[in-house]
Amino acid sequence: MTALARFGLAILLVGAVFAAGQFGAFKSLDRLTEDIRFQLTSRPASGQVVFVDIDSASLAQVGVWPWPRQVYAELLDRLMALGAADVAFDIDFSARSTPEGDAALAAALEAAGGYAYLAAFEQVDGATGTRRLSLPIDRFAAHATAVSVNVLAARDGLVDRFAAATSGEVSVPALPVALYGKPAPGGDIHIDYGIDLRGIDRIPVADLLAGTVAAPRVADRQVVIGASAIELRDIFSVPRYGMLPGPLVQIAGLETLKAGRVLTPLEDWPGLVAAALLALVLSGGLRVRTATGIVIAAVMFAEIAALLLQWQYGLVLRTAGFEIAALLLLGQRIVLALIGEYAERRRAEARLLYLARHDAATDALSRGGLLEHMAGKPVPAVMLVGIRRMDLVRGALGQPVAELALRAIARRLQALELGGVGLVDRDVFAIALDKAPTEARLKRLDWGLRAALRPAIVVEGHKVHVDVALAVDSAAAGVSPAQMLQRAELALRVGSHDLGVSAFDAGMETGVDRRRRIDAELRQAIERGELTVVFQPQTSLAHGELVGVEALVRWHSPVLGPVSPADFIPLAEETGLIVPLGAFVLAEACKAAAAWKWNGRLAVNVSAAQIRLDDIGERVADVLVETGFAASRLDLEITESVLVETPERLSQMFADLRQLGVGIAIDDFGTGYSSLSYLSGLEFDKLKIDQSFVRTLEAGTANAAIVRTIVDLARRLGKTTVAEGIETEAQRQLLAEMGCDIGQGYLIGRPAPAAEIAARIDAQRAAVA
Repeated sequence: MTALARFGLAILLVGAVFAAGQFGAFKSLDRLTEDIRFQLTSRPASGQVVFVDIDSASLAQVGVWPWPRQVYAELLDRLMALGAADVAFDIDFSARSTPEGDAALAAALEAAGGYAYLAAFEQVDGATGTRRLSLPIDRFAAHATAVSVNVLAARDGLVDRFAAATSGEVSVPALPVALYGKPAPGGDIHIDYGIDLRGIDRIPVADLLAGTVAAPRVADRQVVIGASAIELRDIFSVPRYGMLPGPLVQIAGLETLKAGRVLTPLEDWPGLVAAALLALVLSGGLRVRTATGIVIAAVMFAEIAALLLQWQYGLVLRTAGFEIAALLLLGQRIVLALIGEYAERRRAEARLLYLARHDAATDALSRGGLLEHMAGKPVPAVMLVGIRRMDLVRGALGQPVAELALRAIARRLQALELGGVGLVDRDVFAIALDKAPTEARLKRLDWGLRAALRPAIVVEGHKVHVDVALAVDSAAAGVSPAQMLQRAELALRVGSHDLGVSAFDAGMETGVDRRRRIDAELRQAIERGELTVVFQPQTSLAHGELVGVEALVRWHSPVLGPVSPADFIPLAEETGLIVPLGAFVLAEACKAAAAWKWNGRLAVNVSAAQIRLDDIGERVADVLVETGFAASRLDLEITESVLVETPERLSQMFADLRQLGVGIAIDDFGTGYSSLSYLSGLEFDKLKIDQSFVRTLEAGTANAAIVRTIVDLARRLGKTTVAEGIETEAQRQLLAEMGCDIGQGYLIGRPAPAAEIAARIDAQRAAVA
């Protein structure tokens, strides 16, 4: 073949290579060489930008997401107090929150004096196909500057640039441009990932809220607040670093402007001209070794030239097309490498897509994945399966065992083939049902789901038994998948789960509204004197005399009327109001009992929430000093479930109470999930047999055998037994025959005010005299 023919074929080859390059065929190789150049031209950051990081630890500390806007207000106040120059939030504030939260953040923004920036998002409206700009609500925009946090990706999905401002009727500057504060290039601004982002000072939000951040780290610096927590999924694929949180991408853009390093990508024509010249040289009658040397030298020269252009002038030269054309004689190896890299990238993308739609612990769909499934396929109903007692499993066996148990539960639910299965909340699965749930089908679902989850789950040698609560909501006109799921969650939360499936109805929303009203009124009830303490008598089953009382709380609200303890006490535990409520009951009960001048015992309940949130030992010591009540007459009743819910604090608390001389009673014994090892490891004085055993107590029944076993166990341990819920004389006599020490219930006496108890004590004292 003549030189002219070889040259012609070479030109065709070069043309084909560069034509393929126009369609992104060599984008991966371009990215690889670009990453290497970024590494070789790495330079430090300015040191004037700080990243305040919403990481996983900070999410866990606050405990809810989305965060109340009071948290953001506190963050802004603290940063401004530390001397921050500017504070930018890479967080969506385009919708209203609670009035209190919005007011707090608006006040903080106003106090920032115009040095705060809030994120705006430009996105495509799925319904109309038009671009829509989401801005901060007007209340915030009045005191802060809106900045765009949109970023742009190349065809390979890597984020390498951002628009200087949004397009459309309202032009919003990009966050980096706004913080730069100087004239910046228009159009798309390419980011220089040669800046070493590992040098950016990262301050966890948890540290800032804890007040452990030194002022010099923030003073006179620009601060960007955003999320790096994987669960919030504000993560982007980028050159050099692989994956970066969105806030760090914004900081990379700002550092690019500060360094005057806005990159300018060059077109393919330099490489095309060089490849054509190389084709002309190689078309001669050169030996293979010489041609190989020329090719290697040409490739090295191209890379060195590209490196110098990028280092000195910020010009980005794509060399992959030239190198592919030059190395075609060595092409087999290069092609295989490209195929391998392409396949690996595809696997990584597939894995990321899978993780974005699935829960990593159970392999079930995530909440977002389930909603995506429901949006893509009409779903007649969604069924929620709440797994009960998992907190007890975590406390007794550990989090890894609990996660493996949840994975096994997910597999069982998937095996039923009822529809898509997702983990939508802590210990709550959802099934997007394929078929409409008629009344008969609901009964079959109820039976089938309970039967599937009834057998023990064997995990690492442990047998885990769970119970379930079921709820359902059916599709309705105007109800989105997200709303359907929320309504099912409401049914699961407020419905009755003892039997059957709790179906959503509008009355449940009324119940939730009542809970809100109870919460609001309860916060003022103590100060307004609406709460009272009553006492239920406890008598000796052997002799019948009054030996003690249990303090109980009652609430009569002028707004809500009488409110059952079953309604307000669980709510108080959820909100933390149980701490002042429990302190009130303890103080009032001790004060009243001290005035009786009687040697009987006083029992006061302590919940798991109080143990977690309060120092019980110190609280009791203070009340005993204030009221003059004898510690030796006080019993604190702790439910059996507390033994596994808060075991790490019990030993110290028991020791503190023992030192004071206070007695300990294990309440509701027989209904919890504890093992006997907890009883042997803790010092206590009494076992209270749960009323669920006593109210149906009859001789010769299983309940009688259980109660007798508990009484025998307590006697062998040297503990006193108390039976609560005694309603008949036959029950009292049977318990006395078993050797139970103390009785409590409506037969013994209903809860009564302190004055009535005092009168009963006086009557008993007079009878003895």
